[in-house]
Amino acid sequence: MSTIRKIIISIIILLVIIIGLVVFIPFFSDPDLEPPIPTVTVGHTEIPTTQGSYCWDEFLSAQCVDKAYTGPLDMAKEHKPTLVSPNEEINIIFEKEPILGTLEVEQWIDKDNVEQVEIKNNTMVVPAEKGIYVYHVFANWEQGNVGYTFSIEVK
Repeated sequence: MSTIRKIIISIIILLVIIIGLVVFIPFFSDPDLEPPIPTVTVGHTEIPTTQGSYCWDEFLSAQCVDKAYTGPLDMAKEHKPTLVSPNEEINIIFEKEPILGTLEVEQWIDKDNVEQVEIKNNTMVVPAEKGIYVYHVFANWEQGNVGYTFSIEVK
């Protein structure tokens, strides 16, 4: 077999392999290409969350999704605040854990009153004071990052 013929056959085989990878690998990655959604609970009650904009990158495919929210306070309007008692514990669990040390929570009372919330072992404590509080949860994964909000009413 001539050298040119070997090169042509090698190129064809390489192209078939590349096309096969492009066609079949997406079937083996996350079909939705979306970040994990947290399960946020207080006691046995699940608190609904609202997902913000994100970019998520899987092997050979990626997507960015822009939500029309102006910020965490706007995002929180999607759900009615969940009633909680003062000083209760809220758990934030992701099916796929974020990169260690990247899970953060902010408490929003209004656009000028935002503070960092201490979170230990995916758990935070509800304020003792009555009122409505909005929380912005964000974290990073190797595939990207995303933020979520939820709101509570301390009674």
